[in-house]
Amino acid sequence: MINTLKMSFKIDITYAINSFIYNIKRFPILKDLFPGNGLYQSNKAKSIIRILGLVLSTTRMILYKILYFFIIYTVATIITPKNIESGILHIYFIFTIIGMFINNKILSTSTKKYFSIVLFNMNAKEFMKASLWMDLITNFILHSLCLLFLIKSPVIFLFTIFGFLGRILGERINLLHYNKYKISITYNYPVYWTVVLLGLGLCLSPLINVQITQEVIPILDIILVPIAIICYIQIMKIDNYKLIYKKINTKVAALNSNQAKEYSRQAMIEIKEKDKKIDERKLKNKKGYDLFNTIFFERHKEILLRSAKWFAGISFLIIVITGIISQINPELQKSLNNFLLNNIAWFVIVMYFINRGSIITQAMFYNCDHSMLTFNFYRNPKVISNVFKTRVLTVSKVNLIPAIIIAVGLPILLYITGGTSNFLDYISIPIFIIVLSIFFSIHYLVIYYLFQPYDKNMKMKSITYSMISAITYIIAYSLTDFKMSTTMFSILAIIATLAYSIVALIIVYKKAPQTFKIK
Repeated sequence: MINTLKMSFKIDITYAINSFIYNIKRFPILKDLFPGNGLYQSNKAKSIIRILGLVLSTTRMILYKILYFFIIYTVATIITPKNIESGILHIYFIFTIIGMFINNKILSTSTKKYFSIVLFNMNAKEFMKASLWMDLITNFILHSLCLLFLIKSPVIFLFTIFGFLGRILGERINLLHYNKYKISITYNYPVYWTVVLLGLGLCLSPLINVQITQEVIPILDIILVPIAIICYIQIMKIDNYKLIYKKINTKVAALNSNQAKEYSRQAMIEIKEKDKKIDERKLKNKKGYDLFNTIFFERHKEILLRSAKWFAGISFLIIVITGIISQINPELQKSLNNFLLNNIAWFVIVMYFINRGSIITQAMFYNCDHSMLTFNFYRNPKVISNVFKTRVLTVSKVNLIPAIIIAVGLPILLYITGGTSNFLDYISIPIFIIVLSIFFSIHYLVIYYLFQPYDKNMKMKSITYSMISAITYIIAYSLTDFKMSTTMFSILAIIATLAYSIVALIIVYKKAPQTFKIK
């Protein structure tokens, strides 16, 4: 096992050294200073780079852990200001539970795995065992040191032992999930975000006097020991690690994480064979572009509605849980009421993240426009205008699923937390949320038609599209500091959305025939 770890480490370092030299030689000035293959052939230069790489990688790992515990400490000071130490242990425990599901190492992709197992044909099971133990021991030591710095008590070792055992259980859960669904939990976004959001919600449980105590941890450790042992034995019994690693550690996944994400997104919007059959009754009396759009929607219903329904469910749970907690905690009730009356602008960024426009437009390109754009008629201004209008309606309907849940839930939260003297607030809040949903639905379609970002291989290529998306996020986030009454903010949002819709339709009609094409 040690020899396997050493060999994989050498391979990883060699790749890092050569990549570093390659990147140095790409810069014009440095390229002239180091002509030819001198750096590649210089053992002295490689030794210096090797030492520098080890120092930097170790420093980075330590800094990440420090940042991790700084976040835990910061959250604890907000949630449990009167007893920060107990808050730290509670949040560390919850973060450990989240990490069990989403922070798996066996099924992660890396250059080390690709080179060691796929290219150099190392024993996959030995590699897995060595990497797993290296990761477990490293995390145990770093977590213990960081917790000791924050809490001067031997009780922290009970928590880090729980983390050690929990990681083994988590790896087994991920392998079971992979065997059933052929995908890691990390890339199963509904499961991934459900775990994250529920975990973050549990971090807030001290607000209702529910908290993990030091007395519970020894019992959990004792229960977890035999479970972890059984899980480890089952992990070691799996014999097809070579096949698993070859499937998930492809060249694209290992060497280019951006492309790997793009391929995973493409997998999400691929149409299933069972969805290709459409109920003929739904096409009755449909003509022209309405028929074209209906066929597309019916064949892609699962893709379009899946994440929208999931967000609607999560939104409903958050609203219900928040309502219950606010009735138990008077301080939270007062703060929530004040937030809904004076900080409604925060929901701009909330609706930005909930909106499914990005994934829907990718589904449109991947399963429709990629082929249709090869025909000149599809880029005719009238065709573009008609298809654009029908798509605005379709995308808006999809995004309204979670938006309506939020639009109904917020006035109820406002009422049960003390209400408001201005009755218009109960009307303006839901209108504001609905309008935001429509605005982002239109916006994603506009930038899709004006900056069509995908090339013929269905990879994202447009820098302008990415920049516009980034600017949209920055503007949405900056509005969180905007102080204005809920009613006035809602009126401005309605006016802005109507103006944007009219201008967008005109611009798309005039410019899309030149911009809406395959790159």
